[in-house]
Amino acid sequence: MTRKTIPYILGCIVSLVMIVGCGKGEGSTSGKDSTTFNAQKEADTSSFRRANGEVCKVSVKTDISIPNTYKGKTIDKKFEKLFASSALEGGDSLDLESAIKQLVASRLAENVSDCGSENEEDDALPTSNIEIDVRVYPVYNHRGLLSMCFEETVKKDAVASVVHSYYNYDMDKCALVDMNEFVDGAAGDLSQLLQKKLMEQNKVETPEDLNSIGYFDIYNLSATSNFYFTNEGIVWSYKPQELTVDANVEPTILVPYSDLAPFVKENSVINILL
Repeated sequence: MTRKTIPYILGCIVSLVMIVGCGKGEGSTSGKDSTTFNAQKEADTSSFRRANGEVCKVSVKTDISIPNTYKGKTIDKKFEKLFASSALEGGDSLDLESAIKQLVASRLAENVSDCGSENEEDDALPTSNIEIDVRVYPVYNHRGLLSMCFEETVKKDAVASVVHSYYNYDMDKCALVDMNEFVDGAAGDLSQLLQKKLMEQNKVETPEDLNSIGYFDIYNLSATSNFYFTNEGIVWSYKPQELTVDANVEPTILVPYSDLAPFVKENSVINILL
């Protein structure tokens, strides 16, 4: 079947108004290190008519929480730019509001193709409603380090999928914290460490035992930048079906700071937690 072309989407964008200041504001919650302000936008919906004449609806809702103070300082434009380019997938030149508009537009474009075509080759019904819910919020905010979680839920009719991505920041230097914090050549050792900790978490003794309980490709397990900080250590997170056969499970592996110490660079900000 020839897929019908969907007209280019205009509008249906979500704008975010950040509250600037060191005091509490509407929708704010106090934390030990900072005050977190919430900016919400209820679902914006666009409708598209499929080739069979039925209407498909796509909606996007955002809820972004970000500490706007850190160690008593107001978050400046430099961090907003860094946050927009990393957690919000925006370009280096985009401000926060423009990055959100671009993010929403891309999510709509990604899902309209699924929504806009008839599925005539099998008996499955085409999706009638797609709801995209994006939440960005802090999961760790302490000692100059900030970990943010990007949580995206896509619900197609009655079936929902959730994926989490993590972004870490050195707030004193206003810099992204990623795998560059670890010494060169440590990839193999970190992979073995992650494999060991995953076996300990699941109370098994061999990688084959992990296979028997639903894990796969364990020997190719690698340390990525999709991690976040906790008081106990760094938690590496993996996407659904990246390590397990279960599409609803995002495996996480906690590695204590004491185990990571040999692999962290001398000048790394992670050293303040070791």
